[in-house]
Amino acid sequence: MRVLVSALLAGFALLFACNNNSDKPQNKPGENQDPELAALDDLLAKDPKNDSLLYLRAGVYYKLEGYDEALADLEKALAIDSNHVAYYHLMADVMLDYARPNDSKRAIEVLEAASAKFPTSIHTLLKLSEFNLIVRRHNQALAAVDKVFRQNPQHPEGYFMTGRIALDMGDTTRAIKSLQRAVQLDATNIDAWMFLGKIMTNRNDPVAIQYFDNVLRLDSTDLEAREYKGILYKRRGEFEKAFQVYRDIIVRNPDYANAYFDMGLIYLEQDSLQKAFDNFNIAVQVDQLFVKAYFYRGLSAELQGNLDAAKLDYEQANKMSPAWNEPKEALERLNK
Repeated sequence: MRVLVSALLAGFALLFACNNNSDKPQNKPGENQDPELAALDDLLAKDPKNDSLLYLRAGVYYKLEGYDEALADLEKALAIDSNHVAYYHLMADVMLDYARPNDSKRAIEVLEAASAKFPTSIHTLLKLSEFNLIVRRHNQALAAVDKVFRQNPQHPEGYFMTGRIALDMGDTTRAIKSLQRAVQLDATNIDAWMFLGKIMTNRNDPVAIQYFDNVLRLDSTDLEAREYKGILYKRRGEFEKAFQVYRDIIVRNPDYANAYFDMGLIYLEQDSLQKAFDNFNIAVQVDQLFVKAYFYRGLSAELQGNLDAAKLDYEQANKMSPAWNEPKEALERLNK
């Protein structure tokens, strides 16, 4: 075990030696330094081999997107004391978010070393499963969950991860079964309720409303759950209920662009072209990067005969998302 951890740390030392010329500006004394970081700097100046302080400072650097600095502190902390699982977890998080070439692989290697050193840490196994899922290594993700179930056959997060993996693999039947078991064991798992609601929305199953209501009982501020309720009502042709949901969202957050966009789609389906245009227009004003809102504003303009405005919106959508075919096809249609 000691050999594994030592080899891992040696690899990190080599990595940091090759990357010590960071493009990030370094903090200089008294130069707009984060107060929390400044306090930890002072403490470490007095006690430079305090691994706990190094870990805490790494967390602050991570929060400030100082990834090189965070990794350097974590390397030192682990070299001083490698018996803290939290150090490995933070190092893996930093690497995954840093996202340099092979960083996701290195993050997984860190968690593998942690799970070998701390075999009873269920949190480490779940994190390892999640990281493998992120890079779509499904078999490895499932293998980590299996180790969780060996320790606790009824672990709710184990079922939640199994459901997420199954969903990513396209097995919605297995995903539903696992996620339902997860919420049976832990009814406070908002993410599990949300996944179930989305799956059932795609199946046009009204039971999705109950799942989204469970999300909202746990967090009444969750606008995504409200939006999906509106989407399901729209798919089922219950337009007034959908409008009611979207208006409620706008009251809660007038800058929620998706609500205007979704209402625009309903108005478009009802041939209320000016109302559709107006809602797509608001969506674009609220979110100037909303590519689909540009396209559908253009479509609403085209259907009303305003071809110049339509062309401008199609060109904007095509410029922002050149791989999307619909704006190209619309421009070709107008040019003919």
